[in-house]
This record gives sequence, C-alpha cells and structure tokens, in this order.
Amino acid sequence: MKLSNNSLGIIFAIVGSLLFSTKAVFVKLAYQYEVDSISLLLLRMVFALPFYLFMILQVGSTGWNKWRGISTWHWLGLVLSAVLGYYLSSLLDFMGLKYISASVERLILFIYPTFIAIISFFVFKERITLKQGAALALSYLGLVFVFGHNLTEFSLDSTFWKGAFLILGCAVTFAIFLVLSQAMIPVFGATSFTSLSMSLACFIVIVHFLSVHQIQGLGSLDLPVYLYALAMATLATVIPSYVVNYAIQRIGATKAAILASVGPVSTIALAYWLLDERLFPGQFIGAGFIIVGVTIVSVEMRKRKK
Repeated sequence: MKLSNNSLGIIFAIVGSLLFSTKAVFVKLAYQYEVDSISLLLLRMVFALPFYLFMILQVGSTGWNKWRGISTWHWLGLVLSAVLGYYLSSLLDFMGLKYISASVERLILFIYPTFIAIISFFVFKERITLKQGAALALSYLGLVFVFGHNLTEFSLDSTFWKGAFLILGCAVTFAIFLVLSQAMIPVFGATSFTSLSMSLACFIVIVHFLSVHQIQGLGSLDLPVYLYALAMATLATVIPSYVVNYAIQRIGATKAAILASVGPVSTIALAYWLLDERLFPGQFIGAGFIIVGVTIVSVEMRKRKK
C-alpha cells in the first residue's frame, strides 16, 4: 500500500519527535558511569560530525559557488547560531541533566516556543493574541506544578534549582537560536544550514574540551558511555534533524508542531521504564498544562507566519 504525502509526513513528524525525546534518557544512562558533561557532549558531536560533513560534501560545486556569494553578515549569523544553538544550548542541557531527572528536563525544555513568542513580541513587535496569552499563562502554570514542592525549598545551593536554571538557560538560548535560524535558513537552505552549523559547533566543543581535559582521558571511559553517545548522535541527533525537515515539507510546520507534543510524553515513559523515574501527581497535571499551552502557542505562531 502506497502512503500519501500527508500520511508520510505524519509518520515522519511522530518518529522525529520520538527520536528527539530519547536524548535526555541517553544522557542520564551515560551519567551512571564516570563521565563529565563536556566529555559526553564531545563524544556526541564527534560521532555526529561525519554525517554532517558528508552532507556538506554532497552540495558539489553549485553549492560552493552559492556559499561564496553569501554576505559576511549571514556567515556571522550562522556562526552565532552554531554557538548559541548547538554549543551553548547543548552544554547547558547536558550540565542541567547532572542535577534533575530526564522527565523534568524535557518538560522545562519543551516551553522554548513560549520564549520565541516573547522574543518576537519585544524584538519584532509581533502582537500576542488573547489566545496566545492564555496559552503562555497555562504553560508557566504547568511549570509551577512541575516544580512542585521544590518551590517551598528554593535555594541557590539546591541541586534541583541548579539543574532547573541550567535547563531554562538551554531553552532560552535555543529559542534565540531558532529566531536567528529563521533568517539564516532561507539563505543557506535547511540542509546546508544544519550541516554547517552542527559541524562548526562540533569544532567549538573540541576546543572547549581540550581547554579543560587531556585528549587521552577519552580513552579511559567505560564502554557503555561510548555506546550511549553513539546512539545519542545517530538516533537522537542526526536522523531526527532530517526526518523532522521531511515532515515539515509534507504536512507543514503547524501540523508538525502539534505532533511534536508526543515528545515529552515519550521521554516521561522512557524515563519511567529505563531510569525508574517517577513524577508526582501534581507534576503530571503540570505536564498536561505545558503540552497543551505550548502546542497552542506553536500553532498560533505558525498560523501567523502563513
């Protein structure tokens, strides 16, 4: 039976969201062994790099000629995107997962579209509708439920709050990256932009790693760390980065944003199964508020762009 473009797009969107949702679980599994955040991030990037370099080589002479005609400002924009989105955001995420569960991390990170809406309001003067405002309020109310009893125990020395602020920083930097990428992708093309910025971010991570560690230290890690990093690079990074693009081409960004809501649910389920993580009843309520609120915000933003 031949599937229609719409059916294929739905499948791609769901598969991409499910694969993306495994990242935090792989990180937590790797942290069960002796490995620090920058070493694990380096392994993920190094394993992913050959795929992106291969895609860069596929552009051929036509692509190279097109890149030569791109302005310096756009190249600087791509560099800034790589630093914010694929380096700093990823580093904050990996650091935050040292302190909080994969389930809570995914719920905090999932609110990044609300930051895009706020950035668009202040920077581009895009109006926030009553519906969007209500959805934003619902999302942040959900966060209150997710934080739960930790709100009564607020302390900068708390490991939970260290992790929460790091993940919030990750969500903010990723939102800024996505706003930047909206201007860069039409210039470079989606595949070229992803491949170039990911490759550049990998080299930045390598420099960061070498500034704090000796390269020999990578050879002394436990075997499961390498396997989890490889799985993270392929299943949770390279494959979904292209699969989601294919989904958007077939069903549009609005439907893809709606289907992305399966991501947090998948992470919670995987964390329960593989990491024995448990959410409190109030956190499940918060998860529902966040998923509904963020989905509405994402859909409304996509409609406006149309």
